Amino acid sequence: MITDFSKTQAQTWEKLSTISKSDKIGSAYLFNGPAGCGKEGLALKFAQLINCKSHSGNICYECDSCLKFDSLQHEKLNIIVPLPTPKTPSTDIIPKEYFDALDIKARDPFYKIALPKATRILIQSIRDLKKKLYFKHEKDSGRSFIIIFNSELLCAGQGESGNSLLKLLEEPPNNTTFILVTDHKKMLFETITSRCQNIDIPSLSDDNIYKWLIENEITPNDAEFIVSICRGNIHQARALSLEPIDEVINTMEKLTTTIMSKDSQKWRNFSSYYSRLFNTDQLDFNYHLNLIVIWLRGANRLKQGLNSGFEKTSLHKRMMSFNVKFPGANIYQVILCIEEVKKQARQNLYMPLILLNMLLDIQKFVND
Repeated sequence: MITDFSKTQAQTWEKLSTISKSDKIGSAYLFNGPAGCGKEGLALKFAQLINCKSHSGNICYECDSCLKFDSLQHEKLNIIVPLPTPKTPSTDIIPKEYFDALDIKARDPFYKIALPKATRILIQSIRDLKKKLYFKHEKDSGRSFIIIFNSELLCAGQGESGNSLLKLLEEPPNNTTFILVTDHKKMLFETITSRCQNIDIPSLSDDNIYKWLIENEITPNDAEFIVSICRGNIHQARALSLEPIDEVINTMEKLTTTIMSKDSQKWRNFSSYYSRLFNTDQLDFNYHLNLIVIWLRGANRLKQGLNSGFEKTSLHKRMMSFNVKFPGANIYQVILCIEEVKKQARQNLYMPLILLNMLLDIQKFVND
């Protein structure tokens, strides 16, 4: 199974296993790497390994500690994720959707928790964590782990959550380890990263992505196509596998036609639709932006005389036409524009204006 990280991320898992066997388990780690490489799952399995009662150097999956970790219900495990801002101070900060998502995460370590309107890690999450950590339990065996997904969002807005966590990192409770998981290390405060031991995690191999797709009953032909364009990102592979490839191709064509056009009505429709989509489904929002990026990378590869990955699709000729029509297009800068939109979206800025500025910038870099 691809979820066996000792095989899919063998080098990283060997490093973590070595740490687990030592007497020098750190108080804070930063799991950094590209999106969809399995960082979150690795963090969870590392915590499970440290607390496994077999003490064999491997996860036994049989002791009571391992069984609790399998369901993500261990008393020593604290998972913090971005949450939507409560409507009133008296509202519970953790919505029901979080527990539903956690159940899925327990079954699938590659599942990405993304709650609607959750654009930052709340200061209240860190305050609640402090109360919990310093509360003494009668049964105090094992090591506490605080795993923070999308940890760069500690520093969103005024960064009050990041500053609050910093005090914990400076004086961590005994027998406690923090694991900050992020795709965007540079967005974290340097005062935070300097207090963490860095664990760099590479992308998953094409073979592992292919095996995962086959395990999930994707046909070999479709799996080969998805692998060729997802660049080791299992989140992209999952999203691409959820609809027929013909529909994926059709969506790519519509999106790229819109962003390259100079039709103001199309721009208004695009900005309006994707502003609403961001508020309701951030994963779907990012998926559609990623489709544009995938298309642009294919066009850029063609421009460089390489295989685009789209040779057997209707998009291949369109990419060739794009390169002929816009020989001076700075595709790299266009991709950066789209990635910047994702970054600004996480900062909870005004989405219609962000998207409109993106379309204007794309016109500039395409026509230069």
